[in-house]
Amino acid sequence: MRSIFSILHLAIFCTTALGQESPLNQLKKLDFLIGNWTIENYKRNADGSWESIGSSASAISWDNGGRFIREMAQHLTQFGEINMLTYIAFDSRLNGFKLTAMDKEYGLMDIYHGEYSGKELVFTNLESDIPIKMQDGKELSFRLTYTFQNGQKFSQLVEGTYDKGGNWFVFARSDYTRSG
Repeated sequence: MRSIFSILHLAIFCTTALGQESPLNQLKKLDFLIGNWTIENYKRNADGSWESIGSSASAISWDNGGRFIREMAQHLTQFGEINMLTYIAFDSRLNGFKLTAMDKEYGLMDIYHGEYSGKELVFTNLESDIPIKMQDGKELSFRLTYTFQNGQKFSQLVEGTYDKGGNWFVFARSDYTRSG
């Protein structure tokens, strides 16, 4: 009985398949994010240009024995200040990244799946979360795109969709610069 349990345990919880990198190695590819950051927050104008709406800060660190990356950040948006707690991990069951984002102001938690697209890490909550039901009956989902420029800068673009990803519209952009 013990050997059957051991075999099942290994089959269910094995984190790597033949030829796959381990989840920790996948997550370690993002270790350049660890540190303190200054965030320049932008809103999109009607003409498509970006307008800075102020600076804020972010602290990114390893958590839970290096299995998660945790970010505590303050973002300024055209809708007000949002204080976020975000976790990123590599989920071996999905063979992709997973992100949870929790905000203090609305008490919401979103769950995203992500994968690399070129030099960008793109997360959506189209299949991993319940859309936000708006007052007009529309359902809102999000896409987060991280564009990595170098070890000293990266940006995050937040977009929304009401039609399950058919059309995306910009919510905000945040440009991160290492501050310490």
